[in-house]
Amino acid sequence: MIRYIVRVYYEGKNYFGYQRQPNVSTIEETLLQALIKTNHIVSAQKNWFISASRTDKNVNAIGNTIGFNSEKEIILEQINAQLPKDNSIVCWSHAKVKENFFPKHSLKKKYWYITEKGNRENEVDKSISKTQKICSFFEGTNDYRLFCKNDHRNTIREIEQINIREIEQNYILFEFIAQSFLWEQVRRIVGYVMNYYELSDELKDTKALLHTRTDIDCLNIQPADPNNLILVEHYYEDVKWVTDDKALKIIREKINDILRKIKQEKVQKTLILGYIQGLKI
Repeated sequence: MIRYIVRVYYEGKNYFGYQRQPNVSTIEETLLQALIKTNHIVSAQKNWFISASRTDKNVNAIGNTIGFNSEKEIILEQINAQLPKDNSIVCWSHAKVKENFFPKHSLKKKYWYITEKGNRENEVDKSISKTQKICSFFEGTNDYRLFCKNDHRNTIREIEQINIREIEQNYILFEFIAQSFLWEQVRRIVGYVMNYYELSDELKDTKALLHTRTDIDCLNIQPADPNNLILVEHYYEDVKWVTDDKALKIIREKINDILRKIKQEKVQKTLILGYIQGLKI
């Protein structure tokens, strides 16, 4: 058998999250069934099927990665033909890897969060440079206990970069790059930044909040909307991707069709802007 990895685009809104769950439709189960129907695998266990990331409900992806062993040469067109007809899930790139390759062990991963630019001071600040300054406190190694949903993992993590840039003048893109992320970490950081100018002076002391020793137990700030979060890419060393042009064309046509139909729906528009940018990777 040969071990393969495949990059997957998906929209999370119509699924009960990514991870397989009994009696509900999930992205991972949909991918598995397509691989079984096309004889690329027999089962998840036998073919060592593993997903790189298990994103939450309503979270989207351009470059999540699945890995599996197969005796059959990968044919993405066959797999995509068995995926939902609305093209909410599309496999668009693949590579052959070493037999012990573990998709979860990426060098780092990239997330984007895209939001409408605020017109008031208490929303995302009009000045990109000021927003970048707030985000810079989160870079490096910190204790993100107050900026994640606690699942008993060690909350000390390192964020390599947080970059901010404008899209089409009215939107801001937050780019997060790190080796690993905690549950809801990106959305909670964005929620904090978006509400920064409404916070008390104590909560505006971002550096203090990122120390393990703090008297504050909870920020009482809602995580940012998951619909605008996109897992863009997993980075791997020495992987030679083969891109399927037909699959990329399907994704781009779908994006253009959605843009024509729902120009007034802000959540959809921010998501689509992200996809357009992400397909350049």
